[in-house]
Amino acid sequence: MMSHVFAVFRLPQTLYQHRFLVRQLAWRAFASRHAGLYLGWLWTPISTAVQFALYMTVFSAILQIKVEGLGIDLARRPAVGFGVFLITGLVPFLAVNDVVMRAARLFRAHASLVQRVRMPPEVLVVGDALGTMMHHAISFVLVVVFCAWRGHLGLAGVPWIVLGLATLVLWIIGASLCVSLIGAFLPDIAEMMGLALQVVFYAAPIVYPLALVRSDVVRTIIESNPLTPMVGVLRAGLVGAEPPSATAIGYLLVGGCLLLWAGAASLERWRSSIPDVV
Repeated sequence: MMSHVFAVFRLPQTLYQHRFLVRQLAWRAFASRHAGLYLGWLWTPISTAVQFALYMTVFSAILQIKVEGLGIDLARRPAVGFGVFLITGLVPFLAVNDVVMRAARLFRAHASLVQRVRMPPEVLVVGDALGTMMHHAISFVLVVVFCAWRGHLGLAGVPWIVLGLATLVLWIIGASLCVSLIGAFLPDIAEMMGLALQVVFYAAPIVYPLALVRSDVVRTIIESNPLTPMVGVLRAGLVGAEPPSATAIGYLLVGGCLLLWAGAASLERWRSSIPDVV
């Protein structure tokens, strides 16, 4: 029983021992998205650039919406249009949504691999998650380049970006480990997670600034959403927004570590049952 408790400490060693397989699974997850297309993965930056251009045109150029209440020093940085505000929160959420939804169906989608190949299930989960995140990493790089070009991003924002990405990956891997195991036993988890992620999306200041929330009760609910400080840290780096409090960041890191531990321990406990239920 105690071995399950310390499973999270064995996770890096397991992934390192199967690093070749992890790389192959990651590349397969990344390449399969645009398999058979002439431009292949180049469609990712193309579609992302077109999407960003539409946001900039509609919200910043036509509607000319400015985002207030971000704590940005406008004397040193230009005002942030709603299009920039939106993409800096939307890209991280899309990464979470995409990886978690794939994890919910992962073991059943790869039933033959799970049943025939002897490998730790966390290798399949992490490999698929990394490959999916590679797709969204291209979009995030475009966001970084755009924010730097517009003068929103400075050197002081780089540590915030690194911290935001670290917490994002931590939560994604932890959630993927947990959801993948539940999905092996409960096929309906994919539909449930789809609804849950919609709630999480609107319960975070992604399409609206937190400063616009007047109700104390609603504000408390939004601030308790882990996506809120996660997006807040990234926006602090990308557009110079006011960062979350140290307490919120601390809770975010502790919560991510606990989620990772729960996923690793659960897979360790139920790994032998997965081939029988998928």
